Amino acid sequence: MGHTSGKQQWTEIVLEFEEYLFHLGRSRNSIDSYGLTLKRFGHFYRTELKKTGPYVSKLQETDLQAFVDYLRSTQYLAASTVNTRIAGLRAFTRYALEKRLHRRDIARGLKTYFIQPAPKNDRLTKGETRRLVTAVNLNAKNGLRDLAIIQLLLQCGLRVNEVYNLCIDDVVINKKDGRIRVRDEKTRSERILPLNASARNACRKYLVMRGDAAGKEPLFLSQHGDRLAIKSIKHLAKKYLCMAGRPDLSARDLRHNLGRGLYEETKDITAVQHMLGHRSIATTIRYIKPTDKEIAEAVEQLPANVYHEELEE
Repeated sequence: MGHTSGKQQWTEIVLEFEEYLFHLGRSRNSIDSYGLTLKRFGHFYRTELKKTGPYVSKLQETDLQAFVDYLRSTQYLAASTVNTRIAGLRAFTRYALEKRLHRRDIARGLKTYFIQPAPKNDRLTKGETRRLVTAVNLNAKNGLRDLAIIQLLLQCGLRVNEVYNLCIDDVVINKKDGRIRVRDEKTRSERILPLNASARNACRKYLVMRGDAAGKEPLFLSQHGDRLAIKSIKHLAKKYLCMAGRPDLSARDLRHNLGRGLYEETKDITAVQHMLGHRSIATTIRYIKPTDKEIAEAVEQLPANVYHEELEE
């Protein structure tokens, strides 16, 4: 594609830009989206700005900004849609600079709109929890190890690095109870957490499989016989969450799940703080933020919730 005349027809420019994107290996959706952006910009340039063209060499930063403002303030497009249009303009002006159609990257200063992320549902349903646990194949080579890790993440809310640091003698299991010693590297402190029946059962069977392992030996080993890496712990948690139908969650979300579930059962924020190992209770509060439903139910129970007898339902 040779150098293009400054007054080449806009439709020809758009087609050549789309061809350029195609040769770069961009997806069909991206090519169509960017092409549509330029076509709509051309229409805006002629009808709203009342200018002839547009001619690439004569485009200014203000032309592009006016188009973005028009999309947002006059057309009332969603912020995500406008951001897509901005991406198209940026791709085009980089192309124009590369092909020497313009002397500057005039879209560089365009700012995208902030998009408020949707609240994340990091809670597991009972069915999802069951699928997560049963996703582990106990007949596989590392099945018992993986189940013990999943249960410690799920039932104790451990951080991944806390799982990584566990040693054999950190786990104590009796007939009807059990406990685990957890080390916090940041504060150089330890906390003792109870193991419920699910965690005890998984850890007991795994320790039996480990045989004579004892003392300060790492609790969880890799296939090579050394301490299982943090990256591997994150990976196996993600793998089983995907198998359970929750690919949007990670090992960290299992910690949130435990904190929220424990608070719902006990309404004891200090118990949650201890389980999660938070130095500040303010951190714990972020884990147990009430849902809209819970707030509505609490408001219904207010003593002042008294209506006029003539309006009784």
